[in-house]
Amino acid sequence: MDNNKISLIIPHSDSERELSELLSNIKLWTLYPNEILLIDSSKSKLKISEDFSKFCDDNNITLKITFGDDLFPGAARNIGVFSTENNILAFLDVRTIPSNEWLKSGFEILKKQESEGVWGYTHYEAKTHTEKIIRASSYGKKSIRTLPGSIFHKDVFLKCGLFIESVRGGEDGDWMSRVNLHRLNISKPKERIIYRGLSNASYFSIIKKWHRNYLSASILPSLRAHVDLYFYVIAAFIVIAAFNWNWIMATWDPASVFYIPNITKISIGSILITYFCYRGIFLPLKKGESFKFLFPINFFIIFCLSWILDMNKLLAFSQYKIKEWIN
Repeated sequence: MDNNKISLIIPHSDSERELSELLSNIKLWTLYPNEILLIDSSKSKLKISEDFSKFCDDNNITLKITFGDDLFPGAARNIGVFSTENNILAFLDVRTIPSNEWLKSGFEILKKQESEGVWGYTHYEAKTHTEKIIRASSYGKKSIRTLPGSIFHKDVFLKCGLFIESVRGGEDGDWMSRVNLHRLNISKPKERIIYRGLSNASYFSIIKKWHRNYLSASILPSLRAHVDLYFYVIAAFIVIAAFNWNWIMATWDPASVFYIPNITKISIGSILITYFCYRGIFLPLKKGESFKFLFPINFFIIFCLSWILDMNKLLAFSQYKIKEWIN
């Protein structure tokens, strides 16, 4: 098996089973990296199996393990970027499983198209009904662009900077937005990777996780919380206008051409119906769900969870803003 000068960077924290599955998957690849960097911040020291260590030795792969305390993903990835000896960097997370052709395909695209990188595209795997509802309410069934699965030339980080280290989640999206801002030539991949992090997830665990991550990520400039607030501000304006329409425009005269019966109920109902259809039907369909899955019941469950996640996000941003004002 030929391997090229590619460094694979994998952050890890207390997920040995998932990491073991990923390392076993590497053995099946049609192209190996010549360097694997594991940045570990587990409570107990990470141990690599003798079998995988032998695999690395047999295939001239340098395996480096860097240990750190309480590292968020961005900090772990930055350590990996600084520690690499190669100019081509590939990124995976412990809960991602790429296809056997992923690295070879991405490397060939990088060379043939002379691009500065290749994006990762991730399919979120869901097997149980609960997992499928969570996926439909969040990531969607379609593969989406992600940092895990991406391959870049190292000098991309000189142009866009490193990952923000002080947040638990969202730092990858923030960095990707900087890549877009600089209008770098990043290619689309042919191969996808699979994310298995929804396995055994519950509604409560995903709500708790999203609140924690949004609260931590509120500091990120790329998380434009005001965009999410537009709907609520506009909705509030419509309701206030509806309450006062007949008073201002028709002085409560039913005979006036401007008088609209039940305008408040109509306005509130229209807002709720629009939001319900958007979150429960339109957005899941746009993200790849089928009519068959949504109807006759799942669309309502998806709407309920989506509403809770939206309120969760709003609460997290509000908490951050209040804390900012107090301090």
